[in-house]
Amino acid sequence: MVQAVEGERNDMLRNGQRNERIGKLLAIDTSTSVLTVALSVDGKIVSERSSQAERNHSIKLLPEIDDMLKDAGALPSDLDAVAVGTGPGSYTGVRIGVTVAKTFAWSLGIPVIGVSGLEALALGDAHTLEREHPSSNAPRWYVPLLDARRKQAFCAVFASGPNGWQRVAEDGIRVVENWLEPLGELLARSREQGAGPEGILFGGETAGFRETILAWSESGRGTAATDIRDSGISAAEIAELAWRRIGSGAEADDTHALVPNYTQLAEAEVKLLQKENGGGEPFGAS
Repeated sequence: MVQAVEGERNDMLRNGQRNERIGKLLAIDTSTSVLTVALSVDGKIVSERSSQAERNHSIKLLPEIDDMLKDAGALPSDLDAVAVGTGPGSYTGVRIGVTVAKTFAWSLGIPVIGVSGLEALALGDAHTLEREHPSSNAPRWYVPLLDARRKQAFCAVFASGPNGWQRVAEDGIRVVENWLEPLGELLARSREQGAGPEGILFGGETAGFRETILAWSESGRGTAATDIRDSGISAAEIAELAWRRIGSGAEADDTHALVPNYTQLAEAEVKLLQKENGGGEPFGAS
């Protein structure tokens, strides 16, 4: 949780970068139609902005950051680190966010920290449930979904409970209807081992998958109380995941080597492969 780093200025190996400690952190996510940015100081969010950007991330991102920093009385030169959601999600959106974050890191000589946008989405859903049920520590699973078209979703699985926050399944692109069966088997195995969740929450861009998930749950294959909610990625959770990494003493990402997590070929690349292969769907393409 953020509370674990509040009030501290945490050390991170900076490879000769500008400051020895991190106080002010800029968080960015552009992997969906919503552009979200936040300024976090010593683990606390002091300013956050989210807006519908659709396909205009490249136009709106820098002015949004500039306005937010001005409202907080800060300058870009005051930043000690930048965190960015590396996807998966919109190919163009993710690329813009990562490029801007790397540019800040390179030009200011500060660390860049890439985090999973899906994990930030799931963490936000977990915080929502914590506010709704503050006295509950029941183990739950969180399945963040971002619509990837063609009945597919960018998705993963995370767990919360007495053992803290854990990843259960890696980020990936999956046909949701097909993936629910192995997800049910994973739930059943966890229950056999005494580690199964009491509930599972599907969050994010769920509209296109609601009926499929409900049918799966009502069939009994889900083996856990199922909740389905529309939600979105918040830069506050991008910042929180970055602070957790800082608090663990891990190294920052290499500014030049950090790349988006697309988990699939871009549509332009798919079409190029189709053309090169004389038509048809290239293996591994969505």
